[in-house]
Amino acid sequence: MSVSKRPAILIAMILGCGALLGFGLTYDRVDPADRYSWDVVSRGEIRETVQASGEIQANVRINIGTNVSGEIKAIHVRDGQDVKAGQPLVSIDPVRIEQQLYQAEAQLEVARADAARLEAVMRRASENARRIDSLFKEGLVSDEDYRQAMLAEESAQLNYESAKANIVQNQASVAVMRDGLDKTVIVAPISGRVTALRAQMGEMAIQGVSNLPGATLMVISDMNEINAEIRVNENEVVRLRLGQDVQVNVESLPGRVFLGKVFEIASAAEQTGQNANMYTVKVALGTSNPDTALLRPGMSARGTILTADVKEALHVPIQAVLERDGSLEDALAKGLLAPESHAVVMVVRDGMAIEQTIQTGIANTQFYEVIEGLSEGDTVLTGPSRKLKELRDGASVNLREKSDTEIEQDASGAQSS
Repeated sequence: MSVSKRPAILIAMILGCGALLGFGLTYDRVDPADRYSWDVVSRGEIRETVQASGEIQANVRINIGTNVSGEIKAIHVRDGQDVKAGQPLVSIDPVRIEQQLYQAEAQLEVARADAARLEAVMRRASENARRIDSLFKEGLVSDEDYRQAMLAEESAQLNYESAKANIVQNQASVAVMRDGLDKTVIVAPISGRVTALRAQMGEMAIQGVSNLPGATLMVISDMNEINAEIRVNENEVVRLRLGQDVQVNVESLPGRVFLGKVFEIASAAEQTGQNANMYTVKVALGTSNPDTALLRPGMSARGTILTADVKEALHVPIQAVLERDGSLEDALAKGLLAPESHAVVMVVRDGMAIEQTIQTGIANTQFYEVIEGLSEGDTVLTGPSRKLKELRDGASVNLREKSDTEIEQDASGAQSS
């Protein structure tokens, strides 16, 4: 080949390659816009889960308050300390209670002395009444004298009974004051750990309900039973049952997994932001995991609850399922007041999209379980989403060369290589 012909051949080759490349780009740029993605109905395991966030808490936690009000003279424990049942926690100034006790004891002594005096009066009135009764029977006293003697005896008896009741009342007051004095030293009701210390020496301990400032002095938690308390949305709580398996991840302990089971589901909702109804779900964490000892009340946690698991479920990609509203005529025929919605997919048969109503079961992030309406091996359209929603029954469709599953497999193979 002569040197003069070589540049011409090179130019021809370059032009030819450019033409092929231009055709390919034009094909890729125009054709996919007119094609639908698709996949094949198949079988596989579907695990339906509910995810929710919350925090770690002890199953038994007690707000420690006071039955008597007064200045806090001493705090015998520190935050995070383990305590035994009966161990002193807080001492409250006893002076006021001691003074009230002395006053109650003095009133009790006065009541006892008064009762003794009235008992003697009652005995004299009884003796006089018996003497007057004897004389009255012999006709030696008038009816008026007899009546006055009987009334005096009855009055003396009533006064004595009242004095005895006053003694009982004062004894109760003394018992209350002694009990209050004993409770100026607050002791631990259970063995556990101080998980919140809210009192300071010199502050006023306030007797009352626990939500008042100063009423809760500290919190004692039994660390032998640790739970995850997560809040589940009202749309998902209906799928929860007692005993369901839960995987718990704790934000402050990355890489560690805690397994447990649902043991309590709240029957009433709590109002949170934007008026969302959230239900507290308690998850009992197993003690076999040694990492459980690292958990602390208040740690942020996220739970994944397994609500259903079907091993060989007939399933369809979740993006293939559309929601259609039924007709008012069908609703009225069923005795309903408004049309009900139903799930459909677009099945491809002989190059046409056929709208097929299906009954779905459980779902995960990828698939719906199909209970009725499809068979294994059916081809269903999966996108594009906007075009799929506008597609009508019986329309002709052009499919992409590969299914979504095949494209995903090719992408996974390319990443692994």
